[in-house]
Amino acid sequence: MARFYPVYARRSDGKQEVVAKGKRKELNQPTDDQLDQKPDKNGIADFYREVQPDEQKHVDWRRKLGGMLARELQHKDKSGADSGYILVALPENYRLYEHVKKTERDGKTEVKSKTHTGGQNDRQDAYLYGHPAGRRKRFRSPNDFFPHLLWLCTDESGDPDNCSCKICTPEELENIVPGAKIKAEKQVKNEADSSAAMTRSASGQGIKAAPQAQRPTSAQPLQLAPTPLPAARTADQTLDRKYGQFMYRAGELVWFSRGQAWGIGVVTRRWSNMNTLYYSIQPLSYPGNHPQITVKQGHAEIRPWLAWSVPRFLNAGLNDQPNPPRYENADWQGIMQRKYGNGDLEVDGSIMAAKMVDASYTLVGKNSTGRPEANVVENHYDGIFLGAEKIWCGESVRLTIGSGTDIMVVTAIVERQRTSSVNQQLAQQTAYLVGDVYSLVTIQHANPGLPTPADVNPHLPERMTRDIQARNAVSIKAKRVASYWKLMRPQHRVDLNDVKGRWYEASIIMPILQPQQWQAACAKGEIQEASLWMNSRGDCVNSNRKENLPRLPRENNRRETRRDAFGQSVPPNTKIEDGVQPPMPANVDPGLDSSQPIDIDPRFDTADDSGNHVEDTGTTGLEEFMDLDSIGTDAMSGFGQNYGAHDPNNGFF
Repeated sequence: MARFYPVYARRSDGKQEVVAKGKRKELNQPTDDQLDQKPDKNGIADFYREVQPDEQKHVDWRRKLGGMLARELQHKDKSGADSGYILVALPENYRLYEHVKKTERDGKTEVKSKTHTGGQNDRQDAYLYGHPAGRRKRFRSPNDFFPHLLWLCTDESGDPDNCSCKICTPEELENIVPGAKIKAEKQVKNEADSSAAMTRSASGQGIKAAPQAQRPTSAQPLQLAPTPLPAARTADQTLDRKYGQFMYRAGELVWFSRGQAWGIGVVTRRWSNMNTLYYSIQPLSYPGNHPQITVKQGHAEIRPWLAWSVPRFLNAGLNDQPNPPRYENADWQGIMQRKYGNGDLEVDGSIMAAKMVDASYTLVGKNSTGRPEANVVENHYDGIFLGAEKIWCGESVRLTIGSGTDIMVVTAIVERQRTSSVNQQLAQQTAYLVGDVYSLVTIQHANPGLPTPADVNPHLPERMTRDIQARNAVSIKAKRVASYWKLMRPQHRVDLNDVKGRWYEASIIMPILQPQQWQAACAKGEIQEASLWMNSRGDCVNSNRKENLPRLPRENNRRETRRDAFGQSVPPNTKIEDGVQPPMPANVDPGLDSSQPIDIDPRFDTADDSGNHVEDTGTTGLEEFMDLDSIGTDAMSGFGQNYGAHDPNNGFF
């Protein structure tokens, strides 16, 4: 018997169980009906069965995969000769099934198997299950699976956008990348031959042949049409479309540095002076307490609310309650009287206030009204405050659906109101977004002198185009690869709960959030989306909540104005100012020195990683947190939400 050298897959992305539509879980294998081997009333059994590793078919697949992998990587044994290779095992959670048909005739079993028994015949008769996309996305042959296996074995980033298999990259790149041709001529020729044969057959039988329909000379892939960007309607909207300008908007919830630690506040105003950006920030607090406004210069001492996860309350008794305290109805008198511990009231008040804002939304700038049907009114808006952030029409948002880094360029923000036909009272009110969904795709790009697909899409916001161009300049130089945003679904509607939050440029925000890892990623040419390091709106609801407590649902509480969303957490006379006019000197106190800041744990536990808690001691808790003096120079590890199997400590983002 010939000798085969063993080959091992270095990792796997296989899933035995996936989340299907409707958020229900299903096994990543043929259905129970497909696995049922009972024959029907005609004696025909049509079923799937799992192929075991010691069966010839399984060995045949692994030999072919091992050989292709060795040839692709140009591996030879010590003698320099080509040898046989075999994949010792399929990647974890990948399983091979065959389709079998059995028919009993005259007491004998006639087997009609759609599977081959080995050898070199690559027929599409065995199916490999395990791809994270679910049971409907299966591989039909070793040749089908090999590009995915090669990606598993060679791509250190683990980014599925880098995989070229038919499942991860289903559409052809013709008309996007020069030289990516679709081989359709043979298929068209076969269709023509078949049509001619049918015509001859019909004539020979005395049947008048139907006139042949005109067929295209070449097969054209379905082209998705992107939606033109809506025009900006306000000066703020125009400004926020610019790359490298203001990162934060008036009315947004942010973290801000208070010297030795960080606090939570709302941006009340922004302006620029001599190319320097400034933000006025009103700290949040408990009702009746009014900390002074502080001013921050640039972005070094501000973070998006979704960049970090909210810490536990410093009053121990407020944590781990089945119904956690809410800012609107908290027992403020009891907290002041130390019924829940000796923690700081201002810190816990700001945490509750931030959670209240995260659960709210406010529509901005109504621009049109329509009546699509009786008793239904649809109002269209220029923007929306969704949780902590302000989102405009014409810019992109991060989505919970899709690959995890998919984005949507918003083209419409709509509120739909249905009134009762009996008394004309409001019966239902919902808000949703409409836009084009894009996925980030990576391709080979050997010639830096040629344009990339990222350079030729006028339907993307300037910030997205400029960001991907900056990242491509690094990746092309280091790895000869380029990325671009690929249109997946035009004019797709998403509910508010499908939106993680506003999209941020990795080329701008990652040097601030993770300076050391940013430099390392640039050196490798492996710059990933900032979304992998950001939380989602609503994560704070269950953040730091014990596993034995029920998960709390995400809320969408409509507030008429943005000021209303903050309630009593800010002074009554607080104003959120649009535009970029600087404040009057009497309105700010740049020398704010708060005595009660929030220290943020450098681990920044998230809702997905909240099982391990430090026991509350009933003290203020400030001494348990980390001094963040070095935040400007040292990378901060562990903040943000782990996405899927991605480990934020592995140096890739």
